Amino acid sequence: MDEILSLRRLSSLTYRSVPSDRPRTRLYGGEVAAQAMLAARATVPPGRELNSMTASFLRAGDTAVPVDYRVGVARDGGVFSARTVEASQGERPILLLTASFQAEERGLRHQVAAPDVPAPERLLPVERALAGEPALVAWISEVMQRLRVEVRFPDAGLHREGVRVGEPVLRVWIRARGPVGDGEGRRDAALVYLSDLLLLTAALEPHPHRIEDGDVWFATIGHSVVMHAPWCADDWLLYEGRSDWAGAGRCLVAGRLFDRAGRLCASTSQEGLLRVASPQGDGVPSTR
Repeated sequence: MDEILSLRRLSSLTYRSVPSDRPRTRLYGGEVAAQAMLAARATVPPGRELNSMTASFLRAGDTAVPVDYRVGVARDGGVFSARTVEASQGERPILLLTASFQAEERGLRHQVAAPDVPAPERLLPVERALAGEPALVAWISEVMQRLRVEVRFPDAGLHREGVRVGEPVLRVWIRARGPVGDGEGRRDAALVYLSDLLLLTAALEPHPHRIEDGDVWFATIGHSVVMHAPWCADDWLLYEGRSDWAGAGRCLVAGRLFDRAGRLCASTSQEGLLRVASPQGDGVPSTR
C-alpha cells in the first residue's frame, strides 16, 4: 500500500504517480482519488488536514500509464484551504477533484451509533465463509489481491442464497494489506482508497443479480468523502453502505466508515452507473 500512495513531485503544483510492475488492467478509482488528494494536500499550509473531497470520474484509467496530477490553488483562508486537481494520462483527463483542508478546531460533537456486528477476528476469511460460492470467492479474491486489501463480511451481504433479495444495505470489514506509511496525510489517503471499495454493490442487494455473474457493470461517476475522526491506518474499518435509489442506469449509495471502537471516521456518497445485460443478450455496456 505504501508505494500506491507515493507520488513524484514534478513542480510545486504538479505530481506524478510512481510506476509499478502490476499487470495491465483498469485503474482502480480509489487509487486515483487518493493520489489526487495527496497531491492537493502537499500544497496546503502546515497543520491543515483533509476535511472533505469530491471526485468526478471522467474516464477509465490504465495501470500501465503514469497519472499526472495538476493542482489548482482555489483559496487559502484563515482556517480552510481549497484545492482543485485534474488527473490525466497523457492528454486524457480521467478525474477532477475538489478538496478542502482545515486547521484544527473545536466544536459540538455527536455521531450515529455503529452497527452491532461481530468483530473481524470472529469472522471467517472469505474463502471459508463463502466456500459454497466458488464464483464469488474467485471474484473477491482477485479484487483483494489486485487492490492489496482484505475484507470480511459480518452478515449475509453479497451471498447468493438462491435468488435472495434484501435491504439495499451492505456491511463489510475492510483493511489495507501492507503498511500505509507515516503521517496523517497517508492515513487519510488510505481511507479514501478503501472508501471506493464495494460501496456500489449495496445497490444490488434488493435485486436477483450478483456482481460475479458477469451480466452486471458498475462504474463510479462521482465519489465524496467527509472526514470525521482519525483512525489506525493498519486496522480494520467497518464500512456500511445503503442505497436509497437506483434507476435510469444509475444508482446512489451513502456510506459510513467506523473503526473497531465504534467511532465514525468518515461518511461517503457515491453515484455510479449500474447496468445489467438484457435477457435478449444485448450485453453490458463497456463505456459511459
